[in-house]
Amino acid sequence: MEREIHKALWGREEWLYDDGRILVKKILAERRLSVQVHPNDATAPVTGGRPKTEMWCVMKGGPIFAGFRRGTTEADVRAALADGSVGDLLARIDAREGDCLFIPGGLVHAIGEGTCVYEVQQSSDTTFRLYDWGRLDAQGRPRTLHIEEAFAAMDVSLPPPAPAESVHCAYFDFSKAGAGAVLPSGRTRIVYFPASDTLESRPAGAPPMHLESAAFVVEC
Repeated sequence: MEREIHKALWGREEWLYDDGRILVKKILAERRLSVQVHPNDATAPVTGGRPKTEMWCVMKGGPIFAGFRRGTTEADVRAALADGSVGDLLARIDAREGDCLFIPGGLVHAIGEGTCVYEVQQSSDTTFRLYDWGRLDAQGRPRTLHIEEAFAAMDVSLPPPAPAESVHCAYFDFSKAGAGAVLPSGRTRIVYFPASDTLESRPAGAPPMHLESAAFVVEC
């Protein structure tokens, strides 16, 4: 696919790859994004839409909010929505460049201001907005929220993600490879080179690939 650039008041995202199963983006949050949640395979039939599990590799460090503080209940979240204190319940991660964070469907999350991530996700646009930090538009109106859908999709017991070097899940595997590495013949690969901001996709069974520079590698 041709690279697609989507600009918004909160920043921008670039769509780099989409084969109907896996969607790869770069997201730059100039403003803090809303607190959202996506359904997973189990909850999508209830909420509607398509399941979406994703991961982020941080390209520019900054705040990320993912999951709730330990012991938070759904009743706590509803009470916080009523008094505007949802932010106090969220787990905050001061993410650093290179950190990989796994965001399964059901985990509430928001990318903080100034943070840039490389995102790999199931190809889905189903998003339920739980909270928008009390912001109002130019007409003094809040953005539309999807409270009941978000509660049906979210799992308050999911722990905050721990920064890692790679991510492995049922839908894709993500890793970082250094210059000089050789990627053997294998599954479909999506290879992104941060230094040149270029991406190459290779079908399953393609010949081995010799990397001339460091890369982000997705296998699916």
